[in-house]
Amino acid sequence: MTGRIELHQETDGAYRIKIVDDLMRTLALSAKFGSVRAALDGVFTFREIAGTAHVIDCTTRETTAGQTRTGN
Repeated sequence: MTGRIELHQETDGAYRIKIVDDLMRTLALSAKFGSVRAALDGVFTFREIAGTAHVIDCTTRETTAGQTRTGN
């Protein structure tokens, strides 16, 4: 699957990162950043986290912050 990471400037001057898939569906929208440099630093941080992070299912009562799911 392909996709892209887009940098957008809001009307208030802040910047956001948008992650879209190959069908142009928005998968994630970042918090606001105060500068382009801060937003790009956010991209690099996101890439690092996404590549190694555990998936935590927070949708059920049985799941606590210490439990992780690994694609099952």
